Amino acid sequence: MKRIAIVVVSVLVITTLVLGATMVMAAKPQNAGNKGMDVIDKSNGFPSGPHFNLNIHGKKADFDCDLASGGHSVFILEYGDSTIQYVSNKKSSVTELTVLDKCGEDFDDDPAKVQLPHEPEGYYVFARILGKPNNGNLEPVSSIILYPNEVVEACNDTDPANPDFPGYTECPDDSLLALGLIVGTNLYVAEQEEYVRFDPGVTKGKGKSKATDITRLFTYTGWVVDARLDTSGPDGVPDGVIDEYDVPIEYDLIANGGDGDNVIDPEEIENWLIDMSLLDPPMAWYFTQEWILNIADLVITEQGLVNDGTKLLQIRFYPVETTEFIGRGRIKVDKVTDPSGNPQLFEFDPDWGLNFWLDDDDPFYDSGLLLPGTYSVSEIIPDGWDQPNVTIVEDGIANSTDETSLVLDPGETITVTFTNQQTPP
Repeated sequence: MKRIAIVVVSVLVITTLVLGATMVMAAKPQNAGNKGMDVIDKSNGFPSGPHFNLNIHGKKADFDCDLASGGHSVFILEYGDSTIQYVSNKKSSVTELTVLDKCGEDFDDDPAKVQLPHEPEGYYVFARILGKPNNGNLEPVSSIILYPNEVVEACNDTDPANPDFPGYTECPDDSLLALGLIVGTNLYVAEQEEYVRFDPGVTKGKGKSKATDITRLFTYTGWVVDARLDTSGPDGVPDGVIDEYDVPIEYDLIANGGDGDNVIDPEEIENWLIDMSLLDPPMAWYFTQEWILNIADLVITEQGLVNDGTKLLQIRFYPVETTEFIGRGRIKVDKVTDPSGNPQLFEFDPDWGLNFWLDDDDPFYDSGLLLPGTYSVSEIIPDGWDQPNVTIVEDGIANSTDETSLVLDPGETITVTFTNQQTPP
């Protein structure tokens, strides 16, 4: 039998950990002053290290939010949908997490608003759900769902540098940016994050929930374009969207790389945007998995929340630039056979643990939590089967490959699927 090796390479980007907590941080962990202290997962699931705190409280509909206290707290409806806006301004002098509007829209008709200090490298974001024990399962299960952030406004060259609330929400017309023009309004590789508190079938009302990494909910992939390129639309006037109506017809010409069909196709739009990105100064920018609040000088995002009885959600923001994060990820392995449903068992040899076996009907094999490093897993091919086609899913993007080289980021899950075809006797 032959052995096919698939190597999963993990690269950890290490940055310098600041010595001691500064006044910029909202909290000072006990070990924050230790030189060379790694940021590792603690028993509560939160990493150690300097960070900003945000507490999201679920309150009943008759709650008087205007009288509530708490410098790093916002208040949303205990049962129902709510919105939190996050703001970041590169030119702002804000050095602490600042709650600009602590009341959700159910209490004052507009979303709660939080301003984060600008961080060139962005943040790692962790969250956990808390609440009182349910006294022998008498209370119903509580849960909250967080959705990926959507950009609602972005602009460059904002003035003044640190405007007062609420005037900061208005970008000058000549600096407003249009977003996500090829890949959709906003493209996120992440799905929503759901937290469940005191599920009687799991926790039996005891114990505390651990924090999980939700950084992916704050990432952006797509084009950001100077709004001055929005010159037309279906009705012949600017419509706030960059699409085929804004692209000069010259980009359809074969001589310019087009297909000459008199229709501006997505590929021709992208060719035009690439040219716009090469201007000096540029008028278009493309981002891949960027910290969403860094795509312009001033960015405002909205995160939808669906709350079903949650009393408290804790969120912590750890600056990437000053955090040395040793996180753990997972490697999942799946087996697919052609024809499907074949009962043949395939043996796998991972270098992180004992061998395991999978057939086509088995669920994913889960490595469990792994520290960053270089890993390999090989499939031992039984007689009567050909070499596998290997598909890797990383950051929500699937790639088929013979040579696998992947970056396993903190908290990331990589899925490797081996597909074997049965060969005739």
